[in-house]
Amino acid sequence: MKKQRPHSFALEQFSLLHYWGKKHLTPTEIVFRILAFLFFAAVSFSYLYLIFWCFYSGTRDHVEFAKDPFGFSSMHFDHYGEVFEKIESNGTSFFGMILNSVYFSFLGPLICIFVSCRLAYTTSKYKFFGSGLIYLVIIVVITLPIYGSQSSMYRLLFQLGWLNSRLMLLTSINGFTIWYLYFYGFFKSVSWTYAEAAKIDGANPWQIYYRIMFPQALPMFGALFLMLWVADWNSYGTALIYLPKMPTLAVGIYQFQTLARYNNRMDLLYAACALSMLPPLILFVFCNKALMSNVSIGGIKE
Repeated sequence: MKKQRPHSFALEQFSLLHYWGKKHLTPTEIVFRILAFLFFAAVSFSYLYLIFWCFYSGTRDHVEFAKDPFGFSSMHFDHYGEVFEKIESNGTSFFGMILNSVYFSFLGPLICIFVSCRLAYTTSKYKFFGSGLIYLVIIVVITLPIYGSQSSMYRLLFQLGWLNSRLMLLTSINGFTIWYLYFYGFFKSVSWTYAEAAKIDGANPWQIYYRIMFPQALPMFGALFLMLWVADWNSYGTALIYLPKMPTLAVGIYQFQTLARYNNRMDLLYAACALSMLPPLILFVFCNKALMSNVSIGGIKE
């Protein structure tokens, strides 16, 4: 009988390292990786160049900018100071428009996402009369076209007295949104064993949601809130129609666009756009890791 050689964990690891060390990429794989790197590098550079060009155009002399919009010339950073003096809308200063933008673009998405999350959790984890009907109604609502509904919305806000009012923020208390479906699918995949274990320890339904279920949905909550916040920060249509006396920063820049073309002050327009771009950029820089990271749910083996 042939004697078997001893086999150890160290020998096994050495053999695997030796195998992977000898494995080389084929010429096709090398060419593909180089092309993929060049492609994504070009896309990244294009985005960075657009951001740089916007900030730089805000410092150029307006005469030189009119002669050569894509050229390079001397820089005048005092143009960013002029933005706060020249751009206003309906008697509201630049700082006033920033405050209006922060108020509506931050609290509105926060309330909307929170209500959608709470409604999705209730209808997915608790079976009661009408829970299935709520899901079907939301499906129908988000598939209906929204075009043509502004007149009825304007009339409703007028009768409620919410035009040109901060009370318009109450319209964000709406769980019948597409964000509901994201949270509904997420909570459907979360094991109810978490809640059963918490009930044994004496937790009530509110504690189960706010201390166990909702923290697991926080990464999704933050990502959806960021996307909706950026959309509302850059949107001027809603404020232009329903809040003409409380303009946001997007409305002020939109209205200044026409004056900038006729007065040949495109440098101030780009300076204002660069300033309005700062909050989303800062928020993304500090939150991109938390929002882009993968979420793994564990702790209970079924």
